[in-house]
Amino acid sequence: MKRSARDGGGDPEHLPRAGADRGPERARPVREGRRPVRGRRVARAGTPLALALPAALAVAFLLLPLAGMVARTSWSELGTHLGSAPVREALWLSLTVSFWSLGISVVLGVPLAWVLARGALPGKTLVRSLVLLPMVLPPTVGGVALLLGFGRKGLLGGVLEDWFGVTLPFSTAGAVVAATFVAMPFLVISLEGTLAGLDRRYEETAASLGAGPWRVFRTVTLPLVAPGLLAGAALTWARALGEFGATITFAGNLPGVTQTLPLQVYLLLQVDPAAATSVSLLLLGIAMAVLIALRGRWAGGTRAPGGGTRREAAHDGDGPPAPGQPSGRPDDALFDAPGVDTEGGPDAQAGPDGDAPGGSTAGDGRRGSAEAPGAGRAGWSLRAELTGFNELTLDAPPGTTIAVVGPNGAGKTTLLRALLGLTDRSRATLRLGDAEVGDLPAHRRGVAWVPQDGALFPHLTAVRNTAYGLRARGVGAAEAHRVAREWLERLGVGHLAQRRPGQLSGGQAQRVALARALAVRPRLLLLDEPLAALDQTTRAQVRHALRRHLAAFDGVCLIVTHDPVEAVSLADRVLVLERGRVVQYATPTEVTRHPRSPWVARMLGRNAWRCTVTADGGLALPGPGRLVAADPPPAPSGGGAHPVTGEEAAGAPPAAGAAEKAGAEAVGEAGAALAIFGPEAVSLHRERPSGSPRNVWPGRVREITAVGSRLRVVLGSAQVPDLVAEITPAAAVELGLAEGTAAWASVKATEVTVVRL
Repeated sequence: MKRSARDGGGDPEHLPRAGADRGPERARPVREGRRPVRGRRVARAGTPLALALPAALAVAFLLLPLAGMVARTSWSELGTHLGSAPVREALWLSLTVSFWSLGISVVLGVPLAWVLARGALPGKTLVRSLVLLPMVLPPTVGGVALLLGFGRKGLLGGVLEDWFGVTLPFSTAGAVVAATFVAMPFLVISLEGTLAGLDRRYEETAASLGAGPWRVFRTVTLPLVAPGLLAGAALTWARALGEFGATITFAGNLPGVTQTLPLQVYLLLQVDPAAATSVSLLLLGIAMAVLIALRGRWAGGTRAPGGGTRREAAHDGDGPPAPGQPSGRPDDALFDAPGVDTEGGPDAQAGPDGDAPGGSTAGDGRRGSAEAPGAGRAGWSLRAELTGFNELTLDAPPGTTIAVVGPNGAGKTTLLRALLGLTDRSRATLRLGDAEVGDLPAHRRGVAWVPQDGALFPHLTAVRNTAYGLRARGVGAAEAHRVAREWLERLGVGHLAQRRPGQLSGGQAQRVALARALAVRPRLLLLDEPLAALDQTTRAQVRHALRRHLAAFDGVCLIVTHDPVEAVSLADRVLVLERGRVVQYATPTEVTRHPRSPWVARMLGRNAWRCTVTADGGLALPGPGRLVAADPPPAPSGGGAHPVTGEEAAGAPPAAGAAEKAGAEAVGEAGAALAIFGPEAVSLHRERPSGSPRNVWPGRVREITAVGSRLRVVLGSAQVPDLVAEITPAAAVELGLAEGTAAWASVKATEVTVVRL
């Protein structure tokens, strides 16, 4: 029984959503009548005795000395022992030495940790080994090494004494040096691990907003690694406070000068063991306090970047408004707020080079009209030539939106990162307007980037996130926040200005990220799957908002997407990539009607078979089967490929046509073609059909999936590639279809479109 209805028409909102890199969605069985059993504990496998016994012995081994110290402490004399003058003097000296050591460790250790985690330092492994060496070296050996380096007869000690009159051994400064030598590695190792695990998209996004490297480090990197820095600093301070071996070897044991608390304990053990136990208990208490303060970091607790736990919103739409703020409004009303220009952006901010806003006008907001996008419109055009993994040329006038599509690994994100100058995999010669920016660093290119998850800075509120790029470009705080609030209002999230990203839903966060990118008026806007993580309702809302603002954007926008609805409804042109090469560059209408890539055809929900055009005009498939089309392309002459050029693709610019031709030559084969037909064109039968269909194949039902009110049937055949048909549930019942059922499929020759590759 063949479906006669063809759903969706030309409405992009009704295009099928089947992706090329995922199979048909499987229907999940619903099990009813099952209720959770309360009051019953789930049986869990116990710890094997062979592991439990040694673990208990290890705990006892560690606990026994501490228990002995607590048991032997003279609690009645504890105050007297700790309040004595020598102990107080040693405590004050210990605090002085440890805090000086901490300060030096932070000043020297933070840059060293960054270089080890991010820098291209030759011999990095050797440097990291040197950092770790004091942690495994006996402290007394470290003290000897310090004497040979900084002592009067050491490598540097003589110079310090002769030129500057500084003598480190047997001085308080020497005690600080010894404590720093053994304690700084704790800070470096802790911070290096945190930096290595930090998502670089935060820093890259900050650079794309105009922040230089030092500003990015101060305002983004340091706040995000603050938990690791604080943990390392606490461990460094505690280690410096308890240092003994290196101090007594290098600085001696001089009361009031180098005699810290650990050295005081050593002396008291010889004359007053009870007092030594009391002072030891004090050091034990300090160490335990540090560990307890760090238990969330070192005992399995994790925090989101920026400290704070993300609170998931109840839904993915707009959350409840702040007190005194109006509730959510319809999308059409978002752009008509009083005092907000619905066609142009806020006019207070400067361009990437400090230019005043131009007098450009936005158009009527309609995409894909007959008039060329951006024609007669002031703004920034795009001219880019990419080499490396991506080999292509892009040329687009102001106001053009380009959807970049292709399978995984096609080079879509690499293309965006090359335009930003953030990858060595591909390199771009980039001209925006009249300015050559390909040799400039990312923060000076005027290219704004919105990653897939938005990459909102978790330590900043929504309004401060939006104002970040303006502040990086020198705009005053008050003006930057005013413009930021205008953009948030235009995108319908003004009432969330004081919320942090962890308090926003996915849709709200994407709107804030978009506002942040648009607020700096970039010359080129790059969006990497901006709607991928949103639910259907929120996706439609954000897509509507994005479409309105792209209509008023004066530059060129590239959107990476796997969604045909986004490609058709947002873009003026669609760029199809495979293996870094251009397969097709044309209008959404042309790509929808005549896709030149199997991936795109499947993304649009169509059957797409690679085939070869034979000398008689037939279509040979990889298997034993054949396919007949009513209007096959002409047979190749001489066996050579005949790639479709940009001029043959409707309205493709010359530069894009050259890129498409190069891509087709790289991907195509001699006589290669693509046969395309929709799932609604496939008829299913239980018996071999008779009549007009010229394409008939036997097979078995491999899978049946519900897609809306229809069923999508995947039929496997030994003669042809798998094909997909769409039928109604009533037709499936009438035919008695189920997984494994034998069936026949037929397709009329007039339903098959053939595109040369």
